Amino acid sequence: ETKMCWGVIFLLGGGFALADASQKSGLSTLLVTQLNKLNLNSMPFWLVNFVVCLMTVSITNIASNTATANVLVPILAEMAVTMCINPIYLTLPAGIVCSYAFALPVATAPNAIVFGHSTMKTSDMMKAGFFMNIVCVFTIAISINTYAVPLFGLDEFPDWAAIKLENVSMCENVNPFGSDSVIIPVVT
Repeated sequence: ETKMCWGVIFLLGGGFALADASQKSGLSTLLVTQLNKLNLNSMPFWLVNFVVCLMTVSITNIASNTATANVLVPILAEMAVTMCINPIYLTLPAGIVCSYAFALPVATAPNAIVFGHSTMKTSDMMKAGFFMNIVCVFTIAISINTYAVPLFGLDEFPDWAAIKLENVSMCENVNPFGSDSVIIPVVT
C-alpha cells in the first residue's frame, strides 16, 4: 500500500465486474421492462431527462462512474427507443453526468487518491461535492434541451434506432420538443 494504491485498482476493477455482471445476468433487460411500466411517455421529455440526470449523479456518487455508465447507458438507450425519442437525448447527459462524482471518495479514482493522501473528512467532501453536483446537473439539463437539440439532431428519431422497434409506426407524430416538425422514422 505504500508504493501502489491498491484500493483504487480494486475500486475500478469492481466497477467493471459489476457492469459485466448486470448485463450477463439479465438485470439490464429487467430494468428496461420495469421502467417501461412507469409510462414515462406521459411526462415531458425534459423532465424525464432531468430525473435521469439526478438519478445517475446519485448512483455515481456511491458507485464507480465506469460501472454506472456501463450499466445505465444501455438501459437508457433501450428506454429512449421505446419512448420514440433519440437515444442520444438520454444517453449523452447520463454518460456525462457519470463524471460528476464530486461528493464521496468512492465515486472516482481521483477522489479516492485525494481522500487517501489527505486529512480531508468525508463530510467536507460531501459539502462541496453536493453543491457542485447540483450546479452541473442543471447545466447539463439546460444544455441538452437547448443548443444540443440542433447540434445533435435530437428532434429527429434516427433510422438506426427505428430498426430496433417492432412497430415503427408507433413513433409517428411523436414531437418531443414541441417544434412544428414531426418525428417520422424512416426504415430503409
